[in-house]
Parts: sequence; structure tokens; C-alpha cells
Amino acid sequence: MNYDTKASYRKLTIGSYGFTLLELLITVSLLSILLIVLYGSFFSIIRGQLLIESALERTTEISRFLDIFSRELRSAFFKETNSGTYFAGEKNDNYGKSISRLTFTTLTYPALKQGRHTGDILSVRYSIEESQDGKMTLYKETWNPYMHDKSKGDFKVEVIEDIEGFELSYFNGKDWAKAWDATLEKRLPHAVKAVVVLKDNGEIKEFTTIARIMIR
Repeated sequence: MNYDTKASYRKLTIGSYGFTLLELLITVSLLSILLIVLYGSFFSIIRGQLLIESALERTTEISRFLDIFSRELRSAFFKETNSGTYFAGEKNDNYGKSISRLTFTTLTYPALKQGRHTGDILSVRYSIEESQDGKMTLYKETWNPYMHDKSKGDFKVEVIEDIEGFELSYFNGKDWAKAWDATLEKRLPHAVKAVVVLKDNGEIKEFTTIARIMIR
């Protein structure tokens, strides 16, 4: 094998099994870009999944509330001769947001407290409270109408937090009204429409239900 043949063979061997510094730098750069893209895509998918789960959780929370609210209103009870029964719906505006407050009595299952029968009528109040940072929360209060007045309940729980509005309307058989006082109307409304307003990723969403009152 002559000198030229050996030199060519040496060049071929080096070119077949080795990389230049420039090739290594280009490969590392491409791999880095690929990893950055994959990293960003992965966390974008995770963020999207978390947003979807949060939205589904909020929707489930509101649907559960509207079901309970409708069931309580279907069994709403008022009798003029019974001072322990009432139905008072009020409406207020808070910086353009519709805010309703409803206090009523409803028929429920009889319960025992300390071995004594507590009756089958329950007082319920739904109202909005605003925190210092401006967020509004829907609360529910319950109490025995024969043992306490309606100014303060025995039990108070947070129902839905950070809402944009809670508006109730009352159907008298012909028209919808924004307020209702059973002591003045001498009866309960035919139905109550509830609208819960939320802001989801900057978009305003409304959830609505209409509860028909069975006993009037």
C-alpha cells in the first residue's frame, strides 16, 4: 500500500467514526431547542387540564346547589295564621351586579334533637356577603323557626364563592317580579327563577333554574 492510499484510508476512517466540534455544537443546540419545545408543550397541556378540571368542578358545584335550591323551594310552605312561616325575597344592586336575598320556610323530614322532636318545618336563608377584596360569596343559613327568630340562623355554610351575581325572580302567574313578600301578597309565588353568574377565564357565564312551588 503506497503513501497516498494510506492517507486516504486514514481520512476515511476518521470521517466515518468521528464528529467535528461544529457538528457537536449543532446537535446539542437542536436537542436543546427540542427539549424546550417539549417542556413548554407538556406544561401547557398540564395547565389546560387543570383549567378544565377547575371549570368542571365549578359546574358540578353550581348544579348541585341548583338541585338542592329547587328541591327546597318546591316544598316551600307559608300560612298566614302561622307566624313561624314566611317567604321574603329582596333585591339589591351592588355596583351593577344583581344581588338577591331570600328567606323562607320549607317542609323537610322531621328530626330529633336531644331526643325531642323538632318538627318538619325548616327556615332557610340564601344571601350574598362581600369580602374586603370585593369577592362575593353565596351563603346558606338554616334554623328552627319555632325556636329562633329569622335574624340569625343556627347553621351557616358557604355555598359558592367568588361569584358575579345571584338573582332571583318570582312568578305570580302572569309576570315575573324581582321581590316577593308573602305577608303582603298573602301567598307564595307560583315559581322562582334563580340565576347564578360566574366569571370563567374572563368570560361571563350564567346558570339558570326554575323551581315550581308545589304548595301555595
